[in-house]
Amino acid sequence: MSDIDDLDRKIKQYKEKKSPKYNPSSQDEEDDSMRVGMRAGAELVTAIAAGAIIGYFLDKEFGTKPIFLLALLVLGVITGFVNVWRTTQGLGTSVGIGYTEKLKEQDKRKEKEE
Repeated sequence: MSDIDDLDRKIKQYKEKKSPKYNPSSQDEEDDSMRVGMRAGAELVTAIAAGAIIGYFLDKEFGTKPIFLLALLVLGVITGFVNVWRTTQGLGTSVGIGYTEKLKEQDKRKEKEE
């Protein structure tokens, strides 16, 4: 065995020790988590901002300074947190109670299989 082959073998061994193995499934899970987190944050901020802006303009239109702003701001916060909960639970992808019932049935089937 030549010195170059020996050196090449040592370099490969060193690289295998130092660099973590690429695991595409963990990368996909990380991307999905990031996507869900970004969506949840955007929905929270959007709901609060929409409530505040609509309340501000209604107060300006009707001359009732803080009433609509406060009421719609609180409504926006509640709506934002409900949207975050729905997003993190995976309930925000379809409309209707039938979809949630379908998810429950799928969960029961998975439990029985395990």
